[in-house]
Amino acid sequence: MKISQLEEKLAELRGQLQRLETEEAEKIRRKRMLADMGDDFRENEGAKMVMEDHNLLHMRIFKLKKEIYEIKKALAAARGYNP
Repeated sequence: MKISQLEEKLAELRGQLQRLETEEAEKIRRKRMLADMGDDFRENEGAKMVMEDHNLLHMRIFKLKKEIYEIKKALAAARGYNP
């Protein structure tokens, strides 16, 4: 890939990550409040679904961060940086 393509992809991924960490995390927070999650959320079906959403959000964030890392490595290699 060309450097410009890598930079565009990196910017796009960072935008997606920022959206996940802000907007989507806020949606989860609101869902948690609506599900009335107390100390023992295992008995609350709504709370269980919110926790599944919460876990999926963190998996998506982790995958995006990993992809960003890979793009950064490729970008460094394309620029000729070898530690």
